[in-house]
Amino acid sequence: MVSWSDFESEAPEIAEAGRRLLPVVAMLATVSRTGRPRVHPFCPAIAEGQLWAFVMLESPKRRDLDERGHYAIHALLGADDEEFFIAGMATRRNDENLREIALAAMPYHDADTRHILYEFQLERALWTRWENFQQPGMRPIHRPWVDQHDR
Repeated sequence: MVSWSDFESEAPEIAEAGRRLLPVVAMLATVSRTGRPRVHPFCPAIAEGQLWAFVMLESPKRRDLDERGHYAIHALLGADDEEFFIAGMATRRNDENLREIALAAMPYHDADTRHILYEFQLERALWTRWENFQQPGMRPIHRPWVDQHDR
């Protein structure tokens, strides 16, 4: 697993697409205790070389992240149905300085003690754009990235 800044160093073009497509709202997939997938809207932010999000204490996604940590994030579709996906492990962070850094980068500024901070480490990413979008010969152009550390 790597930080967002390491991902940017290794795959700058793919990371740039993520910076464009992730802001405001994205979809977070987690795995429940029973192994069933769950999908939740959430607001991620990139700050200090990390990908962050606040999750409500009462949220099922908080329980999933605390118990298993595995996640997948899919950005909302961009222009011409451009797509961005990442997956890896999330870790709860209880540091007040990190909370301030993450909160300053969020599209909202009202996180309180009911909002738990998570750092998202990356294991893989996929950026997809479409050649000849909505034209004859339309086809996806996939740009994958996989963390090569610890392999």
